Amino acid sequence: MIEWITPIAFILAGFVAGIIGEKVIFKKLETFVTNQRIFGSKIIFRSLHRMTFLWFVIAGFFLAVLSAPLKPDIAIVLQKILTIALLFSVTLVLARLTGGFVNLFIRRAEGVPTSVRIQV
Repeated sequence: MIEWITPIAFILAGFVAGIIGEKVIFKKLETFVTNQRIFGSKIIFRSLHRMTFLWFVIAGFFLAVLSAPLKPDIAIVLQKILTIALLFSVTLVLARLTGGFVNLFIRRAEGVPTSVRIQV
């Protein structure tokens, strides 16, 4: 039972780091970037919403799997599941970013004529 203390500690540390990362660091970074008026900052932060928490939790679980006394084949399957979850979340962030920037450029291009008129 003692050998499970480290994996459980990694999982709890992932949750705590995720909460701190989402509530404190992410909010301060968002405030800083908003004050700097960086182009597309709202889109970037909407895309990353709740993902920092998820990434910290996945990291905690990954470290727990590495330190847990599991059979190698079970550990490999769990590592693959966590890798798939991480890749899915990164893909989701990229999809949100792409959709947000496409919407932004479409809104900006609404006032621009799409055809060229030649006046004689």
